[in-house]
Amino acid sequence: MTTNWVTTGLTSVVILVASIVHGIAGFGFAQVSMGLMPLFRSPASASIIFTATAVVSNGRVWWSVRDAFDWRKWIVPVAGLVVGMPLGIYVFSRFDADQMRVAIGVVLVLAVIVVGATQQLDVVTNWIEERDYRPGKAVGATAGLFAGILGGSVAVPGPPMIVYGAFMSASGFWSDEEMKAVFTAFFGTLMLYRLASLTYTGAVTTPLMIEAAVAIPMVFVGAWAGVYIFDNIPQRVFQWLVLVLLTVNAFVLLFTAIPEL
Repeated sequence: MTTNWVTTGLTSVVILVASIVHGIAGFGFAQVSMGLMPLFRSPASASIIFTATAVVSNGRVWWSVRDAFDWRKWIVPVAGLVVGMPLGIYVFSRFDADQMRVAIGVVLVLAVIVVGATQQLDVVTNWIEERDYRPGKAVGATAGLFAGILGGSVAVPGPPMIVYGAFMSASGFWSDEEMKAVFTAFFGTLMLYRLASLTYTGAVTTPLMIEAAVAIPMVFVGAWAGVYIFDNIPQRVFQWLVLVLLTVNAFVLLFTAIPEL
């Protein structure tokens, strides 16, 4: 496999856009990256490049909130991740390109629903707060298990952890900074685990790592740009716009892949 520099350039642009969106909206790095890259390159190669950049992205954010990190809160979902990741990698190995596009599209729709409900709709957030329910360790480990399966298979692990985090935050057990610290540590661990697993199976190649290395600076440029323009954009409106565009993106992936199955 040789490096196609046009594809590499487009990939870097997608990582830049995803990082800007994440800097403004607070979410979207995985969804934008894995929603757009499979439109012009194989989903499998897209997921590997995204995985490498996601390790850096999560590490960058975690470093900014490291003082709020509590390993005891991180280890609960990681216990499930240890089991879920191999299952997800097995599913990944069984996908062909069209099946993976469909899987990514379905998970993107699920992610839009979960993010929209837990972060954008007051009626849902109020209901969660009124429930006053704090998930136990078994629930946290289960969230980590399903995040591992989704992360291993399609590199979009967010939905289970977002639901878990919404209840932990509403119960007052996690502050906003603690949730960010736990989430970025968990997702960084997940992506590092995925990258190591795929390296072991031989799916990670030198050309893909070269492409990832080219794209990684865009993580920092995009984050800086996102933070810079954050104050000039109505955040809630921008978040809804991102969710709408992600939904359109998901259905484009579905409608272009399903006829080929």
